[in-house]
Amino acid sequence: MKKIIIFALGISVFFACQNKQKSDNQSTAEAVAALQPTSDKFPVMKADSQSVDLGVITEGDTIVHIYKFTNTGNMPLVLSNVNASCGCTTPSYSTTPVEPGEQGFIKVKFDSKGKEGKLSKTVTAFANTNPAENTFSFKIEVLKKK
Repeated sequence: MKKIIIFALGISVFFACQNKQKSDNQSTAEAVAALQPTSDKFPVMKADSQSVDLGVITEGDTIVHIYKFTNTGNMPLVLSNVNASCGCTTPSYSTTPVEPGEQGFIKVKFDSKGKEGKLSKTVTAFANTNPAENTFSFKIEVLKKK
């Protein structure tokens, strides 16, 4: 009789955990769906400047630039990923939703070690905008280290 009661309790706990897991997954899915653009609600990334000239630096120097943007749309803007065109550029970015009218950022750090000459680099931000890809770029001239 004890075995039957223990077995029944085990089954009850198992199904209770399954229902909680489904509930948690539904909550996550609902939150993601709420940030998906529709024909009447969508975020818009308006950058202060999508292309900049960072001037001249010496080989081995590091420079940081912050691209600022405003969400001019009517729903939160979410950056899902930001990629640089090469390993010499390291991006970081706003990780929380950028509400309509608010500002977000994409910060890039360029390491000129082993680089020389006039260079152009791009950074692509993936967001829940239409289109999803938002491109930023910079030019820089790296002088040979003496």
